Amino acid sequence: MNLEPRHSAFLTKGTPATTGKRTYVVMGAMRGGTSMVGGVMRGLGIHMGNNIQDNNHECKDFANRPVPHMLQAVKDNSKDHDVWGWKFPNAADYLDRLFGKLKRPHLICVFRDVVSNGSGINRWHPFGEMQAVQTAALQQQKNLNMIALRGCPSILISYEKAVRHPEQFVTEFSDLLGYKPDHDAFDFESFMAPGSYKSFDEFSKK
Repeated sequence: MNLEPRHSAFLTKGTPATTGKRTYVVMGAMRGGTSMVGGVMRGLGIHMGNNIQDNNHECKDFANRPVPHMLQAVKDNSKDHDVWGWKFPNAADYLDRLFGKLKRPHLICVFRDVVSNGSGINRWHPFGEMQAVQTAALQQQKNLNMIALRGCPSILISYEKAVRHPEQFVTEFSDLLGYKPDHDAFDFESFMAPGSYKSFDEFSKK
């Protein structure tokens, strides 16, 4: 993996493609920052699936749906878009069953401090603080195993560094994805501010 400059939020495995057909899968852990990353990708103009839930930027076609339904969604999106993706924190739970149908897959994994992550999970799903921390840690280990075993480019993101240096994050992330951010069309930095879920339309300037 490549170690980026001190304030960078990124590590990369392999060389992410910036041209041609490609599919992005954004994963991490619940309450771990994947919504922020998925929303930024939408702000860059990347199609993140149909039937988007505006509060968390998840495509309903990939949120706990049967595998045949997801395979059809992969087929439809790949037909309509050269570059597209979707965001679902626990995508690693089912991704092996879709992988062979993805065109030039890229894995984007968001990491957050596991104690903060676990606390967030427990606020939304109160089943115990230590159990929630363990849930977050186990999910990220599953993600790391997938990144290690799959031969596709992967982008690892530190949520804490991203929100601490939002302008640098947007610049570097855009470069890795092969896009140019249009700050006149989308308020990336305000959207990235920590807090609650944010609607895409509230930060779109068009």
